Amino acid sequence: MTAKNPSDYIRREVIDFKPYVPGEQPGLGEKVIKLNTNENPYPPSPKIQLAVNEIITSGVLRKYPNYHSSELQNAIAKKYNLDPNQILVTNGSDEALRLLFYALLAPGDTVVAPEPTYSFYPVLTEEVMLGAKYKTIPLRSDLHFDFETLSREQGKLLCFAHPNAPTGILEDRNKLLELVKGFQGVVLSDEAYIDFTEPGTSLIPEIANHPNLVVTRTFSKSYSLAGLRVGFIVGELKLIDLIRKLKDSYNVGILDQTIAVTAWNDEEYFQICRTKVLEERTRLSKELTDLGFEIPPSATNFIFCKPKPGISPEGIYLKLKEKNILVRYFSKGIPKDYVRISIGTKEENDRLLAELKLILG
Repeated sequence: MTAKNPSDYIRREVIDFKPYVPGEQPGLGEKVIKLNTNENPYPPSPKIQLAVNEIITSGVLRKYPNYHSSELQNAIAKKYNLDPNQILVTNGSDEALRLLFYALLAPGDTVVAPEPTYSFYPVLTEEVMLGAKYKTIPLRSDLHFDFETLSREQGKLLCFAHPNAPTGILEDRNKLLELVKGFQGVVLSDEAYIDFTEPGTSLIPEIANHPNLVVTRTFSKSYSLAGLRVGFIVGELKLIDLIRKLKDSYNVGILDQTIAVTAWNDEEYFQICRTKVLEERTRLSKELTDLGFEIPPSATNFIFCKPKPGISPEGIYLKLKEKNILVRYFSKGIPKDYVRISIGTKEENDRLLAELKLILG
């Protein structure tokens, strides 16, 4: 029997599919200042070690985890005064997004989004492989959402990051709610960076008033657990029940659930780390502005930096990489004129600034 090319067995849509491209990940142990993927520079809650030791010594790792991640689900529900069943705990917020797209999209449906925003949304639209369309509405010249145009669009799903990425800009909450109210489909508020904004900016409390609103969150950023992969999606009870039907049977492990709920409950440590990030964000923004960068106000744990005319943002990225400092450069659209820099520790930020001064002369 003549061997066939593996591509002969694979759907044409898979062969042509262009997957999401994450930021560079150095190998473990490499001495790199990593400011390219918006990880928290501080370690997670110290209470996690004790919780993990208890899990390991108790022998429960031989058993399957709780199907609903109930302890974490209940802790989240308590904070926001929700029915626990309005919350679906997922393997990172990316799984929450994937489940939402798979649950909603059918052939010919349209996903609407500002551009740029999280670049995983168009990938997911194509990944469904049903011919759904992804329609973008460019940001205004000041990098804010074009609410006037967005309000006229219709589709099955409207999605945006709140605050937005990669710009770091926080949109007016009332304008966002007007957009939700007027959209005939489901609206996704992706709140990966919401903990770096002022309290009261999340749209989760508005779900009761807007049944077409869903919110996703992650433990990767503000809880320093990017290596764990835990997130959740919140929405109207019936909608979340339907989305839950698509999840893997045991999508979040025992260790993951235990670590996440421990971090969630350690509010004091969370606030200490959050404050450090915000202080460094303020300092780094001022220092970069003094170096000539144009920076929109950031409500996240990263800064979107446009160098002075005549200075290549890609060149800055490459020269910093030569010095083992990773920042993020996107080569298309509005972001091609910027570099995105995650907030590091004071020492990491000092090293970054020193190298930038040498690069910029």
